[in-house]
Amino acid sequence: MSVETNRTALSDEAIVAEALAVVRESGIEALSMRTLGARMGVTAPAFYAYFESRDELLRACAQVCYDDLAARFSNMPARSTIEMLRQSSLVYVQMSIDEPQLFQLMFRYRPDSLGIDIGSEHSGASAVFNSMVDQIRRAIADGDLAAAEPLDYAMALWAAVHGVATVARMAPGLDAKSLVERVVDGLIAGWSPRTS
Repeated sequence: MSVETNRTALSDEAIVAEALAVVRESGIEALSMRTLGARMGVTAPAFYAYFESRDELLRACAQVCYDDLAARFSNMPARSTIEMLRQSSLVYVQMSIDEPQLFQLMFRYRPDSLGIDIGSEHSGASAVFNSMVDQIRRAIADGDLAAAEPLDYAMALWAAVHGVATVARMAPGLDAKSLVERVVDGLIAGWSPRTS
């Protein structure tokens, strides 16, 4: 079948959906405009009318993944702020298990609140990270956590939970839920206000 007779209608959304399928199936390195063109029945240059570069396409794919993670967070039942921190940590680790290739794609990019200007900042990463900082800020205001810089707590929580996500992907039989709960509860206990 010729390229022209197998052509898929191109749009930003269709291209991103197909790119995500490639990454999900074969990893980030497998995604090229040529591979995408073969799958969609067009030549590689056709994509440049929609995305200036492979990196711009990867950023658009990462945005979809961050939107998915944010949606998973928003679908959690309303609970206490501390319980929201526990639940969002579980959701984060579960996504890393459910979508390991897409999770790797997401973490090519960083939230801008880290203050590290290395050209890999991403608004989707920032939105998700800032939602965690906001949860922590509320927990401090509610008296559930000791007064401290919310960003410091958020960095420690992210590092710990990301570590669990990494271990969970390397050890498929691991009870990731129990490990997340122990790690997060340990941090929360250490950050609880001291009573006199």
